[in-house]
This record gives sequence, structure tokens and C-alpha cells, in this order.
Amino acid sequence: MKNSNNDLISFRHYYEANVSHLKLFARRFVSSDIAEDIVHDVFLEVWNYLESCKEMPSRSYLFMAVRNRCLNNLKRELVKENYVQTTQLDNQILGLDYYDSYEKLIIAKEDIQAIYDQIERLPEKCRVIFKMAYLEDKKNAEIAEELNLSIRTVEHQLYLGLRTLRERLTGEEKKRLFFMILF
Repeated sequence: MKNSNNDLISFRHYYEANVSHLKLFARRFVSSDIAEDIVHDVFLEVWNYLESCKEMPSRSYLFMAVRNRCLNNLKRELVKENYVQTTQLDNQILGLDYYDSYEKLIIAKEDIQAIYDQIERLPEKCRVIFKMAYLEDKKNAEIAEELNLSIRTVEHQLYLGLRTLRERLTGEEKKRLFFMILF
């Protein structure tokens, strides 16, 4: 159809007769900028379609094409919105997890501090041996040699220290003490 100047004039009349109705229709569903883009895209398709065909599409075709593009646009917006909401929710959950782990870290530090405080309250000989064994990671034989004690005395003092700590510490603190002793 794009063979002559008459074809261009005919398309222009077709465009002018329909463009305002199509924009009003599209604005019911999408913003005016998007409505304008959609309508112009439909007319570009029609123009390209006219190269292979000699007649203009019906008005109902134009409305259906605009309707479908509005629908596609709304679906894309919905997907974007869902993605943004999901991402925001994920970030909020991560934030809560962070504060939960931070709170646990604070509690763990408090528990560990309570263990150290209780170690400091042990009798002096017991405290020195306990620190050497569990905080400095020395063997019983090394401690005995360093302090000029028998290995049996070192073992007995460690036993007394552990028993005293078990009696004084709460459940979580006991677990941390056990973990600290193992590692």
C-alpha cells in the first residue's frame, strides 16, 4: 500500500480518525505516557503490515491490539512489583536474621564472660591450674612440672574446678564451658 502519496494520505486519515479514541481507551488501564507509546506502537505495526497488505485493519482490531498491549504492560508491572516486594521481604528477613544472630552473639559473649568470671572466683591454686589447662592448652604433665606439683594434684584441682563451675553456671553457660573445654 505504501506505493503512493495517496496511500500516505489515506493512512494519515486512518490514524487521525482513531488515535484519540485509542489513547482514551488505553488511559483507562495505563498512564498517559504508556498509553501514547502503546497506541503509536500499534500504528507502527499497522504501517509495517500495510507493506504486504492493501487494506487497513478494522477498528476492532486496533482496540484489541491496544487492549492486549495494555494487558501485557500491566502483567509486566505486576511481575516487577512482585519482584520488588519479594526482594524487600527477603531483605527484611535477612535483617531480622542478622539481628537474631547478633543477639545470639551478644548472649554468647555474656555467657563466656560469665564463665571467665566464675573461673576467676575459683580458689587461687585451682584457678591457676584451670587456666593453664584450658586457656593456655597445656598438658597436665607440663603444668605439674611448671608448678612443681604432682600430676595427681593437677588432675584433682582440675576436677574440683570443673565440678565447681558446673554447680555455679546455668544451662547455656555449662554448654559453652563444655565447648570451650573440648576445643
